[in-house]
Amino acid sequence: MTVFMKQFQVGTRVRCSLPYAGHGIVFAVHGVQVPESVRTIGGVGVSGGSARLDVVFLNGTISRQLSEALVRASVQWRVLDEVATAEEVQAAIEHANTAQAEREAIKREAAAQFAAEVERLKSAPEYSHLVQGEDTYSGVLAAKNIRAMLKLAFPAVKFSVRKKSFGSLVIEWLDGPTENDVQAVAGQFRAGHYCGQEEAYQHEKTPWCAVFGAAEYISVCRHHSGELIERAIAKLFNDLPGNFDGIERPSVEQYERGSLDIIRVPGLAYSLQQMIRQTLNGTHG
Repeated sequence: MTVFMKQFQVGTRVRCSLPYAGHGIVFAVHGVQVPESVRTIGGVGVSGGSARLDVVFLNGTISRQLSEALVRASVQWRVLDEVATAEEVQAAIEHANTAQAEREAIKREAAAQFAAEVERLKSAPEYSHLVQGEDTYSGVLAAKNIRAMLKLAFPAVKFSVRKKSFGSLVIEWLDGPTENDVQAVAGQFRAGHYCGQEEAYQHEKTPWCAVFGAAEYISVCRHHSGELIERAIAKLFNDLPGNFDGIERPSVEQYERGSLDIIRVPGLAYSLQQMIRQTLNGTHG
């Protein structure tokens, strides 16, 4: 890997591939530069150098005290053979300072709105039946309030809301509302979501969770009685008679055993097992 060997100076233009960066300009050099000591480690890491650099990016951000070795040799950095004028350096710094002030103002406004909504929720009469407390993210407080809200929304249905592990809840019930119905109630207690692209859980703090509790993971599991399964089968065969011509109407027991996956429904890209499951998911008990 090529190591940039020239001396950095105020105005040296650089480019960084990290999301917050982009094109930038070195506006301060601290210490003595030792480019000949810079080495790459395994094509990824870097070592050596003794100077520190301050870089202002044209997108309005600033990075300070960057290691000389990082900027000279990291795969994420490229040093351009260009030097900005003093006027360009000053303009970039002023732009970054203005942008930083705007970002801080937006953060203050968001924090004020968050605090105001927290206070509104705490005293809102429509939520007086819910519990408030300090334990907001373990799932304990959220479980109590989810039970209360589900009981109010679906009084004829018995729900099991239990804590599976820290920050993880499981909700189970028989027939009654669909999983989407219950998610509409419980989903507001979710503390964030798992991002598959970044392979990490992303927290999303909300005023609701700050007041009434939250859990990182909330799973819903609706169990189906034989009567509801029979209703779903009947609905499916009545609504799509042409697709099931020549297919014997299955029993509840066959569906519960999962033995209908081998039966493909003509004209549709699903098995009979999948079709019944989809119908069940949209059928209220």
